[in-house]
Amino acid sequence: MIKNIVLVSVLISSYLFAMGSSVNYDDEFNQREQQEVNANSLENKLSGLKLDSFIFTEKNGKNVPVKKVKRGAKVVYINRVINSSNTPKRNIVVRNPIPEGVEYVIGSAICQDGCTISYSIDSGESLMQQQSGNMVYNYIEFYFPIIAPHKEIRMGFRAIVK
Repeated sequence: MIKNIVLVSVLISSYLFAMGSSVNYDDEFNQREQQEVNANSLENKLSGLKLDSFIFTEKNGKNVPVKKVKRGAKVVYINRVINSSNTPKRNIVVRNPIPEGVEYVIGSAICQDGCTISYSIDSGESLMQQQSGNMVYNYIEFYFPIIAPHKEIRMGFRAIVK
């Protein structure tokens, strides 16, 4: 039996670090949402979901939004999914590629409400749920079996700019 999984991709541009440019993730998410609904005939399963992505650097124990960072800087990636609809959303997957030039900090990925986290060393081609200290991960996937109506879910991880 093939399981329908709604995919929400988080695209984090590596040029953000070098140029200080900002990416409008809300617009990109809304475009992808409409494309996926149309392409996959999901009958608006993504309708009512909103994705926000944030990148912070740690300074004096606080998270400060990133504009530019230097090599060796520690950054925190935080994604937020909001279900503003009156219906639960099921089988939501948030795909989070790790940009080239950024190294994931082993053991730092977290999420709320019973989500399952998977890791990949081959850009999501194969996934594993256990981490090993001798691997360099370039992709993280967060799976939520259900997001309740009017619920906000957060997930994130730490990384170091190389």
